[in-house]
Amino acid sequence: PTPDVDARGAVAPADVIDLTGKMQADGALDWTAPAGTWRVLRMGYSLEGATNHPATAEATGLEVDKYDADAVGRYINAYLDSYVSAAGSDMIGAHGVRAVLNDSIEAGASNWTGQIVAEFRARRSYDPTPYLPTLTGVIVGSPDKSDAFLYDYRKTLGELIAENHYAKITDEVHKRGLIHYGEADESGRATLGDDMDLRKSNDIPMAAMWSFARDKTGPQSDYWADGRGAASVAHIYGQNLVAAESLTAFLSPWAFSPRDLQPMIDMEFALGINRPVIHTSVHQPLTDHAPGFSLFIFGQYFNRLDTWAEQATPWVSYITRNAYMLQQGRFVADVAYFYGEEAPLTGLYHTAIATDLPTGSGFDFAGASVVLNELRNDGADLVTKSGARYRVLYLGGSSSRMTLPVLKRIDALVQAGATVVGDRPVGTPSLADDRAVFDAVADGLWGGRTGKGKVIPGHDVDAALATLNVAPDFGYSKPEADADLQFVHRTTADAEIYYFTNRRDRAETLDLKFRVTGKTPEYWDAASGTSRPLSYRTEGAQTVIPMALIPLQSGFVVFREATTAPAATVAAPTRTVLATLDGPWTLSFQKGRGAPDKAAPAPLGDWSKSADAAVKYFSGTASYTRGLEVKSAWLKGGAKLVLDLGEVRELAEVLVNGKSAGIAWKAPYRVDLTGLAKPGKNALEIRVTNLWVNRLIGDAQIGAVPVAYTTYQMYTPGAPLRMSGLMGPVTVEGEK
Repeated sequence: PTPDVDARGAVAPADVIDLTGKMQADGALDWTAPAGTWRVLRMGYSLEGATNHPATAEATGLEVDKYDADAVGRYINAYLDSYVSAAGSDMIGAHGVRAVLNDSIEAGASNWTGQIVAEFRARRSYDPTPYLPTLTGVIVGSPDKSDAFLYDYRKTLGELIAENHYAKITDEVHKRGLIHYGEADESGRATLGDDMDLRKSNDIPMAAMWSFARDKTGPQSDYWADGRGAASVAHIYGQNLVAAESLTAFLSPWAFSPRDLQPMIDMEFALGINRPVIHTSVHQPLTDHAPGFSLFIFGQYFNRLDTWAEQATPWVSYITRNAYMLQQGRFVADVAYFYGEEAPLTGLYHTAIATDLPTGSGFDFAGASVVLNELRNDGADLVTKSGARYRVLYLGGSSSRMTLPVLKRIDALVQAGATVVGDRPVGTPSLADDRAVFDAVADGLWGGRTGKGKVIPGHDVDAALATLNVAPDFGYSKPEADADLQFVHRTTADAEIYYFTNRRDRAETLDLKFRVTGKTPEYWDAASGTSRPLSYRTEGAQTVIPMALIPLQSGFVVFREATTAPAATVAAPTRTVLATLDGPWTLSFQKGRGAPDKAAPAPLGDWSKSADAAVKYFSGTASYTRGLEVKSAWLKGGAKLVLDLGEVRELAEVLVNGKSAGIAWKAPYRVDLTGLAKPGKNALEIRVTNLWVNRLIGDAQIGAVPVAYTTYQMYTPGAPLRMSGLMGPVTVEGEK
């Protein structure tokens, strides 16, 4: 409603006359006006002039009418035909190009298509013609009626883009053996349409997650909403795979190492993403021009010419293991969160994340089409055909107003046994709805006529679940008030799989609580690919596990093996410092990067603080070498021999006697030397790799002879250098 609008100039719908039939071929109006003063509006439409972007000149053209299925069909097939002509039909489908990725809509706003009036009549069950002047700012009927018509009009456009653009592309690419990845509104895009509906026809629904500062616990709220929305689509419609444009950066060229990216990708996993699509990896044909090409000022620069490309295996393995685990089984959620019908998720949560979410239970967002077409009763639970199951339907977001069909469907679900949590809606946003019928249904449902189900007023979904004796699925003690752990629970035929991530860059000692009993817990570490048993105790319907978490730690707690034991204690490993390796170290730098050519003695420390510009601005890999004397006593009793590198920027590969002991890419920088280090003298080498940033800043200095090559200079001479090198302290530890 817009109560600040002066309604005195409103036009009655009956006073709006359609003069289209009086228009002559030459544009003249042949009409004898009745007595009185009339305003004549000539309404037409034209192309916005928007073109697809970014694209090469030969691939740039006008945006297609996304409300017109025939136009979209012609467009996507012309696009795919160009691939066939270039690669051959045998390289489209099962081989070669196997998928189409439909990026976020960036074409801008639009509000007309040739069949809009006919489509409106069919979908809204009334003639829009008397209300079309509202598109020009005229108030028809009243401000409230004009707003209600505009809601119906925008809803029609939203349905058309979902069906005639997204679903049409899916149909057409399937004919060629391709699958369809699809993003939607992303971050505040000027797009009409429910972002869950836009993605429900995709084979793989997709979100976007741009990079964010390491000192933040998560992205801006609309990216959070976009990720949760894509995951909810997959859970509800049974796609299983949830993709995301991942780790995209802006004006941060070559500025991220795996340790920087870990909290970002972990956040994606916590939102339910299980197929990251890293944006971007620009083709690099010139190996002697590093770091090479870029997509203007955008992207993650994830390609073979990055400084740490040769050390990327453990980072890629980390992403892969997490994604694989989160593709198993079915997502577990207690709450279907109905967010209303008046804005997409990225619009509702553009500036802030919802504050009424369940804290100890999984949830899926559910839009109007989910409530109307997907949710079914199964006793007291709500289920979908894909197997998603919910204990309650919660009314949040903009659901204080809902359309009559949605209200009637909610009433039917409650009558058959469902539980709804939320307050009575105050009305409908649609001009098509009968307000008297709406009030009768709402008054009955919130007045106690609930059949087999129940309605719990209010917006405390945690308390509502407690009244239903539904224990939290995940929880933790909070020794510090702002501790922040997020989780995902997936269930298979023989295992309960919980992913968790510590969103704070600090250690936490706390109890983790899981709604599982009768199975022993194991910790599965995606960084190392190892698993180990955990101590636990049973408290009611939960298994409680004491854990000491490192900063930004993530991992899996997996329940597989049956047990009748109510508790178990697993001894924690003990570590003893056996030696501190202060020096002497010999330092040598990668050739061709502007650093000193000869190896020389050097202390541990930050290269960017060096008085030697050749070291200060170095980017690449440098090797620290020295001897390591191992005592026989260190290896007795089954002890592990571990090298702790202390502070490293950014990655380090450790070699003992010429053989790799592993690559450390995040804190704690620890590498197992067991089996490689022998009693007596050993050759120790630590290959440390930093980022391209310092070299690019060095090349920007006045009078500098560039060492690196880029297609776009993005660093100034005074830009801050990144800490680089091996700071230590380096210690040898025994672990039992």
